[in-house]
Amino acid sequence: MTRHVVAILAMSAAVLGANPAHAGLSSGQQQQILDEARQAYDGGVAALRTDPVVAAALFEDAASRFEQLVADGVVNGQLQYNLGNAYLQLGQLGRAILHYRAAQQVIPRDPKLRHNLKYARSLTESRIAVTGERALLSALLGWHRSTSIRTRFVVFVTAYTLFWVLLTLNLLASRPWWRWPAVAAGIVWIAMGVSVVSDTFGAGENRQGVVLVDDVVVRKGNSEGFDPQFEQPLHQGVEFRVIEQRPGWLSIELPDGKTGWIRAADAGLI
Repeated sequence: MTRHVVAILAMSAAVLGANPAHAGLSSGQQQQILDEARQAYDGGVAALRTDPVVAAALFEDAASRFEQLVADGVVNGQLQYNLGNAYLQLGQLGRAILHYRAAQQVIPRDPKLRHNLKYARSLTESRIAVTGERALLSALLGWHRSTSIRTRFVVFVTAYTLFWVLLTLNLLASRPWWRWPAVAAGIVWIAMGVSVVSDTFGAGENRQGVVLVDDVVVRKGNSEGFDPQFEQPLHQGVEFRVIEQRPGWLSIELPDGKTGWIRAADAGLI
């Protein structure tokens, strides 16, 4: 059990954010940049009907300032959501979906985020439906994607504690009805533990990504010398899973299970 506690403490440090200190922006500078980004975005919305050129410039400015905060290490669902909105206004569907997906990892149940992500996906030119085994897995593991890692970690710790309490009661009281609640708590503990460990320590093995530009040729290997894998190129907004990374190239799996290689510069990773 001691080893369990040590493992939980290690997971806690990783999940709850033991970030090393760095010489970045001060909190005051971050707030100023955030205020300026919001002001630019609101100005862009106000100018949309009267002056689209000015509106686009303001949305570009807002996106640039939001990106500055992300680059400084700010982890915030609303920040990623706002950045996605700025790119959506600019018609950059790939980047919009990329940042909506990043926001989804922090605030997965936010209704505005869900609506905007669904809308952005509806605008993509290459719509690839999830089929077969991946569709089944998506349905079975929906809870994994619809809850934040912090929420799953809290449930994990709660189920772990409850499991040992119920097991102790079962041993002390010698009453069989404590056994089944303990089994249920144990199943939840294991499921949440696997989910949290997968996201925290195995993220590189299940990295997700989004195509950011149009006319991306999927090739049979990691070089321009390989033939195209498909007749039609991919367009911005296509989501995928990373199978392997090599210098300048990504081996990807599409929602329908098809695979191939694309240039790393044409995609963004979540």
